[in-house]
Amino acid sequence: MVIFEITRITMSARILTYCLLMLPFWASSQFFNKVDWKENRHQLELGLGTSNFLGDLGGKDAIGTNDFQDLEVSQFKFGFFIGHKYTLYKKLYLRSNFTFSRVGGNDNLTEEAFRRNRNLHFRSNIFELNAMIEYEIPINFRKGHIYDIKGVKGWNAKGASFYVFLGIGGFYFNPKAQIDGQWIELRPLRTEGQGLPGGPKEYRRVSISIPVGLSLSKRITDVLSMGLELSYRYTFTDYIDDVSTVYYSPYDIALYDETGQGDAAAYLSNPSLGPQQGGVGSYATAPGQQRGDDTDDDGFMLLTIKAQYLLKDNGPRRKGARRKKFKRSGSRSKRVIF
Repeated sequence: MVIFEITRITMSARILTYCLLMLPFWASSQFFNKVDWKENRHQLELGLGTSNFLGDLGGKDAIGTNDFQDLEVSQFKFGFFIGHKYTLYKKLYLRSNFTFSRVGGNDNLTEEAFRRNRNLHFRSNIFELNAMIEYEIPINFRKGHIYDIKGVKGWNAKGASFYVFLGIGGFYFNPKAQIDGQWIELRPLRTEGQGLPGGPKEYRRVSISIPVGLSLSKRITDVLSMGLELSYRYTFTDYIDDVSTVYYSPYDIALYDETGQGDAAAYLSNPSLGPQQGGVGSYATAPGQQRGDDTDDDGFMLLTIKAQYLLKDNGPRRKGARRKKFKRSGSRSKRVIF
């Protein structure tokens, strides 16, 4: 009988010890799963990488298509974004970002005869503000515990997730071309006769973008995630590269010039190579001939390595915050802070 009582006391002590040891792990598991998305909604985002342009200039050795087949790899330039991410609901987020992209294009990078003969080039910085809805798809979250303790239920917080997003933004661009070692703004030069008699209307340097994309992120610590993100911007302008419609008379462009750069404007409207430099005849660049493709608006993309930092809300640890109570059967309620 005495031996039985000693054995029962020993087993009770083991169970109590086990429960005390597991309490912080259990609380942590609850923090990451049931409370985390509600009380820790805010994240900071930073992405560093590269950007590229899909439009009329440069591209593959064929007629332009404005798709990824027309991507000129040598024209990848610096790009980044910084922003805020807010948890709307489990796996559903609202992102708001500031994005910088430098893009460019050059007809001397293609072997397609008419594009190469056109001999146009440009570069532009793009500044964008956007808002996006993002959905998370966990890909290796598994049942278990953050500390991989067997038998403890929950979701491993250090998994990887796949994300897809869609949004809307506004951006500013300013195409420039280089002449005599200087980069000159192209819009004031009206290289396609914008705003001149018989020419198209002048374009604005502010437009709307539709960012779409996907990313893959891996939780590194409880508050830090790292990953890759690929996004593309559909836009509502065909003038990011200052090329869209047809050739306008360079003589009239110089005549109507109001910038004091008439000669530069005339040249940059039609710097074609011509037969003497391996191009085609002047018929291809005569006024009214195709200079760009106004049926396809321009687009640009970003490929970045991104980091996300979770701004933890200390919740009950804050002074004066309400403490949660857990009751045990047969004993007084005790306060447990987590």
